[in-house]
Amino acid sequence: MRKHMLVALFCLFCSGLSHAAFEDGMAAYEKGDYASAYAEFLQAAQQGNVHAQGKLGALYLYGVGVAKDYIQAYAWLDLAAGQGDTAAEKFRDAVADQLTTQQLREAAVLAEDYYDQYVLPFKD
Repeated sequence: MRKHMLVALFCLFCSGLSHAAFEDGMAAYEKGDYASAYAEFLQAAQQGNVHAQGKLGALYLYGVGVAKDYIQAYAWLDLAAGQGDTAAEKFRDAVADQLTTQQLREAAVLAEDYYDQYVLPFKD
């Protein structure tokens, strides 16, 4: 019981941090500071923030604040789409059309790794 309570408190703490990082990322993005937006979205995404995961995928898709990378874009967008982000789902599907079969396999494996690292630990 105590272990479950500690895990719940840890998740609540991380949720607050991820929300703050996401908000900081949005503010940086709106100011045109894309490198800072990327850093903030990455931090929030790694703390389980689904919205940041989708934004990170979009940054990779368009090469904003980071080098354009369709494999990374697919992986992050797939993560967000799998958690109910319908916009991320549409972008992910569009990215999939740009990938070869081998690249799509690589992106899917990366998405699974990200799921294990950045989604599972934050599920209730």
